[in-house]
Amino acid sequence: MSSIQKNSNNEKLIGSEKKTPEYQEINKDLSSQEDLNTSVLDNSDDITESKHVLLNTFVNITVELGKSKIKIKDFLSLSKGSMLILDKTIKEPLDIFINGHLIASGEIVVSEKKYGLRITSIKNSLKTMNILS
Repeated sequence: MSSIQKNSNNEKLIGSEKKTPEYQEINKDLSSQEDLNTSVLDNSDDITESKHVLLNTFVNITVELGKSKIKIKDFLSLSKGSMLILDKTIKEPLDIFINGHLIASGEIVVSEKKYGLRITSIKNSLKTMNILS
């Protein structure tokens, strides 16, 4: 059985379905679009903030001069003036690690009585990620 009802605009509604005027449906669509746009803008602000936090995070940089493998008894006998011979030559580039991951290589320089490192090459995966620009 269907019943006939009138809404606030004196429009007849038949059955249990309530019809909304067309302009209200358009307003609902526009409203949902505005909510979506606001959500996208809020999301981009979150991404920008996350990027800012990430790019301002401290990391440990390690420069490896070389390696050597010795017995524990030889290590225990090291004293002031002992020499430990490493596997790299003076001309070889030094490996640069960030948090234990190899990211580049470079050479030692001296600047104002301090050691420094001039980057000579960067690992390809960092170039493609575009994080150094």
